Amino acid sequence: MIKINLLPEAKPTKKKKGVSALGGGERLNVILLVGAVVVGLLVIGVQWWIYRSQIKELDEKIRRDQLEVARLESILREVKDFEDKKAKLQKKVDLINQLKQNQKGPVRLMDEVSNALPDLLWLEKMEYKGTTITLAGKALNPPAVANFLENLKKVSAFQEPKVQDISAASARGAALYNFSLSFVFSNIDKTQQPEPAPAGAAGAAPAGGAAPAGAAPAAAGM
Repeated sequence: MIKINLLPEAKPTKKKKGVSALGGGERLNVILLVGAVVVGLLVIGVQWWIYRSQIKELDEKIRRDQLEVARLESILREVKDFEDKKAKLQKKVDLINQLKQNQKGPVRLMDEVSNALPDLLWLEKMEYKGTTITLAGKALNPPAVANFLENLKKVSAFQEPKVQDISAASARGAALYNFSLSFVFSNIDKTQQPEPAPAGAAGAAPAGGAAPAGAAPAAAGM
């Protein structure tokens, strides 16, 4: 038996041009979005690399600066140690100079007084008050005291020598004269002065009314 299809034949539907699962505009938007994301990631990556490089440079600079600071601190410690040693050494030098000066004054004082002693006169006591020196002793006659005063005036370090007292005395039947005189010694150190010679340190008065000239300096301890 022959069958006849009376229904119209179904024709395949033709897709319209420019139409797909995604429209053309949507696809472009997706492409642009993906491109923007990629570009953004690239920009972020570049910035991160730049920042990381800068951080490394800063870390390296900080490390170098710390090393420099440590080096300078070491130098400063050495300088401070040097200054401390210099100050201590200077104190020692000043102390030595002061001791020398303190010794120089009394030595010169005793030497000049010893050289100024005339014959027929000897010292029994030497005292000081500030820079004023007072000498006391005995003489066989007043001219010996006058000669001693004139000799003291010739010493540049002895200023304003003058007789304070002269009086007659006697020792073992001999006629003697007690005297005292004073002067200002310009080379004495006020901070440290010699101990005053005790009375009688110059020795006993000569017996029999005659005093040898050489005995006076020895008796005065000069």
